[in-house]
Amino acid sequence: MQTVADLMVTKLITLRENDSLATAKTIMQEKNIRNIPITNDKNECVGILTQREYLRHAFHLVSQFGTQQLSKKEQQTPISNAMNKDILTISPEMPLDTAAEFFIDNKYGCLPVLEDDKLVGILTPVDFVKLAHKMLNS
Repeated sequence: MQTVADLMVTKLITLRENDSLATAKTIMQEKNIRNIPITNDKNECVGILTQREYLRHAFHLVSQFGTQQLSKKEQQTPISNAMNKDILTISPEMPLDTAAEFFIDNKYGCLPVLEDDKLVGILTPVDFVKLAHKMLNS
């Protein structure tokens, strides 16, 4: 039986709550990612900044300050103002079929993988697409 540990991404890009939205935006663009786990100094996952949450907050900033102030306000705004703190996490031992069912039934873009309360990986629907592609070609 395959588990989340067999498929999860372990080379993680993480940020801290006090990093700016501008930093998150740059990383999302440069690395072509849509989800960034937010960790504390103990490598505990305290939230997720999704592309959707970033955009929601950017639109809020534009509505308050206008487009010409957006870059400045993104530099001044900590990620903690926009991140999702109510997140579901999974363990590396979870069966892959259980994780797949979760993605089918819910609209989450990622699941942080924790072991002993520490962030050890992340699982996304794209990981399942890559697995399906690999299986189709073998």
